Amino acid sequence: MFNVRKPREALARTLAIARAHAGSKTSIFGFSRGLLRTACDGFSAIALVLGMSSQVAQAIVIDFEALDTTNVSFPPFFVQGDEFYQGGFWMDPFSNAPSAQNGDLVGALVDGAAVGTDCNGNGLLCPTNNPSHFYAALNDGVLALGNLNNLLFTVKSFDAGFIADLSGNPIPAVAGAVRLQGHTPAGPSFTQTFFLPGPDSSGALNFSTFNTTGSFSTRLFDELFVFGFVCDSTGSCSAFTSDQAQFGLDNVNVSVVPEPAPLALMAAGVVAMGALRRRRSA
Repeated sequence: MFNVRKPREALARTLAIARAHAGSKTSIFGFSRGLLRTACDGFSAIALVLGMSSQVAQAIVIDFEALDTTNVSFPPFFVQGDEFYQGGFWMDPFSNAPSAQNGDLVGALVDGAAVGTDCNGNGLLCPTNNPSHFYAALNDGVLALGNLNNLLFTVKSFDAGFIADLSGNPIPAVAGAVRLQGHTPAGPSFTQTFFLPGPDSSGALNFSTFNTTGSFSTRLFDELFVFGFVCDSTGSCSAFTSDQAQFGLDNVNVSVVPEPAPLALMAAGVVAMGALRRRRSA
């Protein structure tokens, strides 16, 4: 297992505030980056090179196809303690419950072309309009992800759909929500919440595409946590309380930003070489 991020206990601590807030019923309406001639030229060049990092950001789509599941205990199921990889990212599914332990079921890889077997056969009603593989977050599970090289990234969009159980209980028009909680290198975390529709006119659940907005869409994160809410008919939503905040996740669109430090050193080297040449010419 790659040791390139905070241990799982720290991940859970990062979500402690979210658990405290989400554990209570919440109204769905309350969810509210020639040679240089002067030092000034040199600093301008450094700033220019640093600015280039955002221009050459690498777009990656995590689509849960051809996953590296070397460190998964019982694929296609995911339990706490597992880790899998795609596109230069690690992904850790885990439970945020205080009593969680390794081996707890928190997710599964679903074949969208066989939801009748993968979902219905396991007592679940999954979104039906996605024929590809997708990640199913189960039993109030959280999915944490980050770059294997510790590079920062932005989150642009993702597909998600609610997953219900086959208990026969009615599913409200707003069935649940997905919350993204991005952790920044400076320490603070930022969230954005997206609501998942209930069944369509034929009774089927579906994936929808969600785009991040505002400052969240451009903010640089070192880790991202994705977790769900389940809502009732009154519009009250809760997380980490019922094992029913379940959702399908697919096509997570991220942009990885090259590390700026080497670029800054490169620009600083250009400035130093220019100054050395000037001294030799003098």
